[in-house]
Amino acid sequence: MRAAAHGPNSRAGIVTEIVMIVIALMFLYPIFYMFMASFKRPEDFYNPLKLPTSLYLGHFAKTFERVDVLQGFLNTLVVSVGSIVLIVVVASMAGYTISRLPHKGFQVVFYFLLSGMIIPMQTSMYPIFRLGVALHLIDTRTFLVLLYTAGTIPIATFLYAGFTKSIPRELEESASLDGCGRFRTFWLIIFPLLLPATGTVVVTNVFGFWNDLFGPLLYLKSADKMTLMPQIVQFKANNQSIDYGPIFAMCSLATLPLLALFFVTQKYMLRGLVVGSVKG
Repeated sequence: MRAAAHGPNSRAGIVTEIVMIVIALMFLYPIFYMFMASFKRPEDFYNPLKLPTSLYLGHFAKTFERVDVLQGFLNTLVVSVGSIVLIVVVASMAGYTISRLPHKGFQVVFYFLLSGMIIPMQTSMYPIFRLGVALHLIDTRTFLVLLYTAGTIPIATFLYAGFTKSIPRELEESASLDGCGRFRTFWLIIFPLLLPATGTVVVTNVFGFWNDLFGPLLYLKSADKMTLMPQIVQFKANNQSIDYGPIFAMCSLATLPLLALFFVTQKYMLRGLVVGSVKG
């Protein structure tokens, strides 16, 4: 009786797991094929079912010959890391202040920040470009950093504000009794406890910064300042070739840092999202 009662539930759980595994494989297969194709020999490249018989590195050699990959990596790293650092510093302090100080003025600022989440990026491209021209920031990586930071602060502040509400106020009161000011209390006591929210902000935004195509194409002109994604597009356009092997190789190189970052920070992502949404 008891075994029969639990039998359907067990079978339903197994079916659910199988379906989830199949869905996961469907999403992972393009990544697998990208890496696999980057090691295929040219004569085997257009046979999608054939696995590479050896690690052919010719595609990677062509990539480094035709495109300054290292400079593209450096530019992408500078823009992505600079944006993330600025977002974490500004949004964490803003979220902490909004959640801890129940002043109506801060609540108005909070809702003003949230209103920035509903503005489509396409409607602001021309004003942003004119602003960059007026400030003489076009064709600078600094402009991309400021642009990414301004567009991400609303959702990042929302996450930090929600997560800060889960931290007991007694910690701050104890620090105040020990002589810590509000600024020192935040950075030495509160900010380390916001690590899950920080991990969430990093993981959910760095992929967009790293893979952004339109921003660099619109606001950068010099080849030595281009990030990886425009380099891939220009690589195909400049060579007018159907040899996609080097393009797959470059895409694989651009994907590896993101995969490494995801495996390091993914354990903080779900916790930060859940706590931020419940407490917010």
